[in-house]
Amino acid sequence: MERLELDVRGLNHPEPLERSVEMMRRLEGEKVLHIFIHRYPTPLLMIAEKQGVRYASCETKEGEWHILFTKDPAADLEKIFWEYCDV
Repeated sequence: MERLELDVRGLNHPEPLERSVEMMRRLEGEKVLHIFIHRYPTPLLMIAEKQGVRYASCETKEGEWHILFTKDPAADLEKIFWEYCDV
């Protein structure tokens, strides 16, 4: 599994969405995109759903978010989250 990383914490709208959508376009095969963002990205998650991209998210104690995206139906996103959040 290849993991892509993107940290968009603190960027102003619409830059986090634009960067995230661009990275989502790179998802193929077993790739997983990990985005770290300062708020829950509802518009981004709606775009992911429309594109058939699976995702899972968790909030840190500091109120920031880790979100994993993949098109791989076999990827265990919850297992991957053990590195980032207590899930």
